[in-house]
Amino acid sequence: MRKLKLFLGLFLFVGLLHVCSEPAYSGPKPAIEKIKAIIIGDRLVDIAYNLGVVPEAMSVRCWCGLSEKLSTVQLLGCPRRVVMKEKETVAKTAAKKGIKRIMIEKNENFDIYLPPAAYPIKIVPRLKEKGLQVELVDFSKGIESAIRQTGKFLNLEEKAEALIATYKSDLRKSKSKMPPKKLGKKVLILKGILIKKSGKGFIQVVAQDGYADRFFLEPMGCTNVGELVNSEGIKAQKGHFPLRKLENIINAQPDVIIITGKSFAVEKMLQKALKKNPSLREVPAVKNYEIYSLPGYMDEWVIEYPYILRLWISALYK
Repeated sequence: MRKLKLFLGLFLFVGLLHVCSEPAYSGPKPAIEKIKAIIIGDRLVDIAYNLGVVPEAMSVRCWCGLSEKLSTVQLLGCPRRVVMKEKETVAKTAAKKGIKRIMIEKNENFDIYLPPAAYPIKIVPRLKEKGLQVELVDFSKGIESAIRQTGKFLNLEEKAEALIATYKSDLRKSKSKMPPKKLGKKVLILKGILIKKSGKGFIQVVAQDGYADRFFLEPMGCTNVGELVNSEGIKAQKGHFPLRKLENIINAQPDVIIITGKSFAVEKMLQKALKKNPSLREVPAVKNYEIYSLPGYMDEWVIEYPYILRLWISALYK
């Protein structure tokens, strides 16, 4: 019992240090200039931000965290909204703010959860009809090329080259830490959500075959066991489904539990579940203290990715 209390105390203490959903990038923060433009696309907004620029308004995937990080930038909604549902939003905002310049992320892999008809590139003809200046940043040749294109559009070529050098160095260092062979670990990824007004917490499970699998688990030979806790067969939305019964973690028997989002929500609910159901203590991740709070990733923080990758490697590979 004393050991359990010690573990729970440590568990909650660590969680209090990790309640922010955005990645704590270790590099220097750029001085920010707001330009008279609208940017559509998460990755393009992130690159511009790391070059020291933010737009007057932006359209990004609202579930990814950029809108929270750049709270001073007007959010027009997600690309699905401005491309498919409220098609005049961008043009009306540009007219209202006196903006002529629209920068758009051209990316055939923009989002694995959105239909291609909702990709930013689809709005180009409509904007050109309105006489707006459209600048496309093509991501088909990789992040370094996209940084260079963005730097050229913003007249920040020197900063772009410096950012490319830093990005390449950081990515090389992170990949050098990758395990030499497949780890074979079962991983459960839980995302915490806190309602600001009520303080009530919820837990979502990160579903299989999503961004976490592609960028972290599969390269290290780990398996996402999220589906094993989905006893009710709930369909995932944007890569997540709700975890309604914490006891279902027993079904998955994860070797490691990763917590993203608002970690306190997960930690508090897990504490209650451990008290109610002592058998949870025998789950390998709980028994061996293999529970880590890490930044989530949906291929939006492209410049911060090397840092986030390093954290995931550190958690999964000893």
